[in-house]
Amino acid sequence: MNQESGEGASPDPKDRAPVKTGRAIMLFSVAAVAIAVTGVVGRRHDDEQIAKWTDEQAVPSVALVATQVGGKAREIVLPGNVEAFDTASIHGQVSGYVSEWRKDIGAQVHRGDVLAVVDTPELDQRLAVAQSELAKAKANMALAKVTADRWNSLRSSAAVSQQAVDEKDSDAHAKAAEVEAAQSNLDRMKALKAFANIVAPFDGVVTARNVDIGSLVKADSNDGGALFTVSDIHQMRIYVPVPQSYAAAMKNGMKATLELPEYPDRTFNATIDTTSHAIDKKSRSLLVELLADNKDGALSPGAFARVHFQLPPDPNTVTLPANALLFRDNAPQVAILGPDNRIVLKKIRIARDLGSEVEIVGGLSHDARIVANPPDSIDEGEEVRVARAAVEKTRTAPGQQAGQGPGYRPKSALEIAQTGRDHNE
Repeated sequence: MNQESGEGASPDPKDRAPVKTGRAIMLFSVAAVAIAVTGVVGRRHDDEQIAKWTDEQAVPSVALVATQVGGKAREIVLPGNVEAFDTASIHGQVSGYVSEWRKDIGAQVHRGDVLAVVDTPELDQRLAVAQSELAKAKANMALAKVTADRWNSLRSSAAVSQQAVDEKDSDAHAKAAEVEAAQSNLDRMKALKAFANIVAPFDGVVTARNVDIGSLVKADSNDGGALFTVSDIHQMRIYVPVPQSYAAAMKNGMKATLELPEYPDRTFNATIDTTSHAIDKKSRSLLVELLADNKDGALSPGAFARVHFQLPPDPNTVTLPANALLFRDNAPQVAILGPDNRIVLKKIRIARDLGSEVEIVGGLSHDARIVANPPDSIDEGEEVRVARAAVEKTRTAPGQQAGQGPGYRPKSALEIAQTGRDHNE
């Protein structure tokens, strides 16, 4: 009975202790193996990521620039000289002294208005002599004509010879020629006398007066200054020397604007009327003539103006950022990405430097893939890869998963085991 009761009784707690210990050892062994396997797998993954990242870094990463075809509208500002539409420097045609002047500077005049009067005593004497010579010639002609008529009447009676008659007729014709000569001389003197009145050649304004009462006027003297200057300022001419590089863009009818120092808040419109069609050898510039209306008289002859030309964009240009240029062998170059992602260095010609951008003309196709900010070490035929903006912004360290911030490190095996125990508990 004791034996049966012994078989049905519960085991002694001392007998169960070895069983629990064995189970714990077995669980710990499984956990250790799992931890070891997880660590090996994690490290292998990290090694693969490091190897992949290293291979990627062996090929340089470059970015491409955004090019603009056609360039930008250009504005050039050049100095210009404002001149009157017509300007006349009036000199004296007869010698004498100024007896009066009637128009001062700034006076509005019309064609034929008397500006000044010149007293010409010497010319008056010559005019009187010419009148006397004409009267004498007319008297001689009258006498010669009467004589010729008489001799012609006597010839019919055979009182005189034909030779004598012909001589009298010739003398009458000679005296008639002397009258014509004397008349022409008198007309010339009268024409010179008319120049004693200095008149305006056209409608305009007197811009200079260099005479006063009593001033000596010498005829046919080009060495002296002009007596008056009359300018037609209803429209102004603006002359601008344009550099040769812009000469081809200057077309008749092109619009421009003028800025003058005396009118800081005002601009004037002008239009190209013509050009010299020749490049000056000294300045290598093209002389351009513009016309500007001047109804209010704001523009003055001789003024300086800043002329603004708006040039249309050149369809053959390509606009690039300035940092895309390479300078080697004193020639600008750009690095172009070929179809096989290899670098091709190409020389270019800069048409215009805009500071942060440059315009390129010739030697560059519109669809070229140009490297932005190429390093100085870049070389012909070098293989590169195009960096994507998204990759640049989210680039991570080797072994770091997406969403892991800086300072991330993989957990150790002990930390993984501790995390599993905490979860089980």
